[in-house]
Amino acid sequence: MQDVLTPAPLLPRAFLRATGFGAITTPWGVVYALPERIGDAGLAAHEAVHLEQIARMGGARWAVTYLWYLLRYGYRANPLEVEARDRLGVA
Repeated sequence: MQDVLTPAPLLPRAFLRATGFGAITTPWGVVYALPERIGDAGLAAHEAVHLEQIARMGGARWAVTYLWYLLRYGYRANPLEVEARDRLGVA
């Protein structure tokens, strides 16, 4: 599971540090993570749910839907984030 995490290059790493996130899933199926979070099994499992969503929806549809939900509901209530947390039993 941890192999889904790829060390983030400079720009994604800067974005992650600025936003306080440990990883970001891209619509093309690459998950960039902060180097210090590469061994985080919980983070890897969460991002793997996003990869499953991309496989189910397609990358472009997932990205547009994710952004729409983010604008409409915010991060915590974004239904795609809620699904990822629910599937892992995280509140």
